[in-house]
Amino acid sequence: MTTLYQEGMTDAQETTAHGILEVLTFAYPGHPWSVRVYDGGFFIRHLDFPGNWGINHRSNTETYSASAMKRQIIRMAGEWLERADLKRGRSDDSVATFVDGIPDNQQPGQKLPENMKVVVAPSEPERTEPRPQVKDMH
Repeated sequence: MTTLYQEGMTDAQETTAHGILEVLTFAYPGHPWSVRVYDGGFFIRHLDFPGNWGINHRSNTETYSASAMKRQIIRMAGEWLERADLKRGRSDDSVATFVDGIPDNQQPGQKLPENMKVVVAPSEPERTEPRPQVKDMH
């Protein structure tokens, strides 16, 4: 199942985000997209990419037709897929390992430099039971 996410602060923005998702899922089915509409534009993100990089479109004062906006959305998302070396069209479940134009230190799967120390240890596995000191409080 493909993950899709839409967000807008108003009902109109939510409707616009839904419309953009429909365009994306028609042109590029199977890809996990996120669309956030805000006052003055929208932001599209491919959810397989671990970061907040994506496609930002700021609306300008020109009035676009729905068909011109649709073409622009498809073109922008297709460019993102090509930069990530992902297939245009239906997803083949490939995972982005490098996206052209993103800083090296924010690419997917980056490891810490050898001279960098970890100050905070990774979190423990998820607990299903409370810690003993919490049990004693009740």
